[in-house]
Amino acid sequence: MSEHNIQTQTTSPKAKSLFSKNIFGAVAGIIMVTASGLAAAATPTSPAAPTLRQNDYPIVLVHGFFGWGRGEVLGIKHFGGFTDIQEELKDDEGHDTVVTPAMGPISSSWDRACELYAQLMGTTVDYGIAHSLRENHERFGRDYSGNDNDKKIKNLGDGQKVNLLAHSQGTQTSRVLIELLAHGSAEEKAATGSRDLSGLFLGGNQWVNALASLSGANDGSILTHGIYNNLLDYEGIITVIVKVINIAGFGGIYDFKLDHFGLPNRTFWENPLTFMNRMTAELYHRKDSAFYDLSAEGAAEINEWATMEEDVYYYSWSNQTSELQADGTHKWGEGTNAPLSVTTNLMGDYEYSEPGKVSVDSAWWPNDGITSTRSMAAPINRSTDYYIDYDGSPIEPGVWNFMGKLEGNWDHWDMIKLMDGQHDVRPLYFNAANFLTSTYGESASGSIDWMVLLGFGGLLAFRRKKVLPEDFDS
Repeated sequence: MSEHNIQTQTTSPKAKSLFSKNIFGAVAGIIMVTASGLAAAATPTSPAAPTLRQNDYPIVLVHGFFGWGRGEVLGIKHFGGFTDIQEELKDDEGHDTVVTPAMGPISSSWDRACELYAQLMGTTVDYGIAHSLRENHERFGRDYSGNDNDKKIKNLGDGQKVNLLAHSQGTQTSRVLIELLAHGSAEEKAATGSRDLSGLFLGGNQWVNALASLSGANDGSILTHGIYNNLLDYEGIITVIVKVINIAGFGGIYDFKLDHFGLPNRTFWENPLTFMNRMTAELYHRKDSAFYDLSAEGAAEINEWATMEEDVYYYSWSNQTSELQADGTHKWGEGTNAPLSVTTNLMGDYEYSEPGKVSVDSAWWPNDGITSTRSMAAPINRSTDYYIDYDGSPIEPGVWNFMGKLEGNWDHWDMIKLMDGQHDVRPLYFNAANFLTSTYGESASGSIDWMVLLGFGGLLAFRRKKVLPEDFDS
């Protein structure tokens, strides 16, 4: 049996509850014989999801940093590029309802979670009184009372749940949404009258059944960390991003969704790169932005309070395009998209250390051109979350089920089939969606017999691990 160090740290009430659950599992586990090891390399179709579907909850595709909506970029899909993963999940895989909301591409995960909530519920975005005053922007955003997502998903929060399938910052955004749905915001409750409080900040109505994470930016990104801390070439990286998402050819139909900051979108005559620099220059130094939330310190702060819920099923896949060099650094590997080869190399030898702050060291060097591979399985820095290597056993809620790292070189944009002619990531989305629909969608306390918990609790006690950087090979 492999042994894994579990670090002791100050725990929140939720973490204490999880600790109690671990004790229960350990007692039952005395009579169990189990083995644990690092999850084997994965493929888009293996490990395979159970064939029996246990729920038909709508699937929500949650995009990440610099993502866009279905009506933007001349119809090129964020999830699929010139193919359409959303529609193929419905037509080819038989999932009844699949939707793709569009959140601010460089907005904070708090703001993005508020926008995701409003689009799914069909309401006006409410960023919260306390939050908006502190971050100096408008409290309310766009009105989604007539959007398509609301028409497709009925009775959300009133018995209806959803499954989230997230990429990159979409994972962090989803975790913030789940946290607020479950526990609300004490700060917003204190600042807002009960009749004026958004349901998102009230808590006690957690309607996410499961979250599947691809390339999850749980501990942030070296790129955004460097930009926020003025340590990297801001304009050079923004230029690379412009090339990657091909905005230069589409200009004004890319929507930054920064109305609440009073930032208008591009005029017809404005140069796309000038527009990109103008918008990002207003956000990259703010704490209320993706640049801070995806920095090492910003992500760690979110990890402290947006922790896993015991009634949610978590799945994760990791990927990597960098390759280990003789000197210990990482460089872009064969098949890396050309614009991302620059960022892959930059991330492959970057270090940062400041007293009292999260350090960036060689554990961060394996990467996919945007995000370090180390935290794709689950959050690490200042987190109480745990993961288990999936081995085909029945899925447990309240813990990250790590499916493994994809075989071969997969960069960040390969994972959404953008600018990629070598891989077909669609089977991975089909497989992840089938995992999402393979559970009953109810909390363990309400749907699983206590004898079943006793049996699987012991197994989980031995398989559950604190996420550590050294758990990942290079």
